[in-house]
Amino acid sequence: MRKKNDKPFCAFCNSENVELIAPFGTAQLVRQFHCKDCQSVFEYLRWRTEDTFEHVENSKQYIRNA
Repeated sequence: MRKKNDKPFCAFCNSENVELIAPFGTAQLVRQFHCKDCQSVFEYLRWRTEDTFEHVENSKQYIRNA
């Protein structure tokens, strides 16, 4: 089981070489990422304890030039 502070990883190739596409995916509980290794787009679950402000601040680490 991955921990809260672990980096998102690709659901297809398990690479951590990913970038955030959108802070919300098809639902508010997921973020949408792009894998730079296999070029896949995937969704990664947000943590339930994360409030909106914390979510935005945590998302910034994955957004280029944030």
